[in-house]
Amino acid sequence: MTPPAAGTAAPADVEAAGCVVVRRSRGGEPQVLLVHRPATHRHGRDWSWPKGKLEDGEPHAVAAVRETLEETGCRVQLTRPLPQLKYRVADGRRKRVRYWLAFTAPGEQAGTPSPEEVDEVRWCSGAEARELLTYPHDVRVLDAALAAARVRTWPLVVLRHAKAVARARWTGPEDSTRPLLDRGHEQAHALAPLLACFDVREAVTSPWARCVQTLLPAADTASWRVREDEALSEDGFVADPSGADAVVTGVLAGGRGAVLCSHRPVLPAVQQRLADLAQDADDRALLLGKLAKGEFAVAHVSGRGAEARVVAVERHQPVVGS
Repeated sequence: MTPPAAGTAAPADVEAAGCVVVRRSRGGEPQVLLVHRPATHRHGRDWSWPKGKLEDGEPHAVAAVRETLEETGCRVQLTRPLPQLKYRVADGRRKRVRYWLAFTAPGEQAGTPSPEEVDEVRWCSGAEARELLTYPHDVRVLDAALAAARVRTWPLVVLRHAKAVARARWTGPEDSTRPLLDRGHEQAHALAPLLACFDVREAVTSPWARCVQTLLPAADTASWRVREDEALSEDGFVADPSGADAVVTGVLAGGRGAVLCSHRPVLPAVQQRLADLAQDADDRALLLGKLAKGEFAVAHVSGRGAEARVVAVERHQPVVGS
């Protein structure tokens, strides 16, 4: 069962995020990356996962990637969400930590960029990690991570365009040229670091202005290849409703991380196609729920083509100022 989507639960007094970073040893066994924090535990021993508190206005996924980089020196890409932890800290406040399974970017080497916070990092087997971890709740996260790591996945992101000029107020020649509002451009820029948390390689979008403008900041940041497809536009969908399904089929056949950006009338067909591949009822519900403007769902897909299955789902919205 997938953990609650970002934003669906009441916030705790302290919000934090982190990663269980996994690699394969030369023998093919999974290893996880632990960090040691000096003098933060009453017994002088604190082996745990890279994690930290959210900065003001920072999404959990972005915080998880940032904290992992700051504590281990490794750039990572998030895969499946792991169970979140809730507990009381020393001053009595409630703390919630959201975790993701993550893999290092190619060529990354672990280190201790901030030794005053983390004085040692160590790659461990599952058994070694179980012995080292200081807190029992971190062992529960380890078990979930090792189980999830057995199935390699890739992300298929379904994104609704950001906030655009209202249809009734648009005086341009065609609805296809209706652009984003300033608020929509703020959402688009806030989407860039969120989408960069996942191993996305390309984007397929409706060619209409509001969809292309939503994707451009993220595409420029991550150097994605962006392909426009009329089948994801409102007019294209009316002309041939099967076209959107064909786009999804093509992406599933490719088996590599992708973003699909489209409009409210088109998205239910895309979401239904992916929901049909999900085995968990909660995942199907997350996929089928209406997306707000600028919101996206990440379907974590195992396999490709006819073998593709959705094994986890999460949803995210960009955070912009009021």
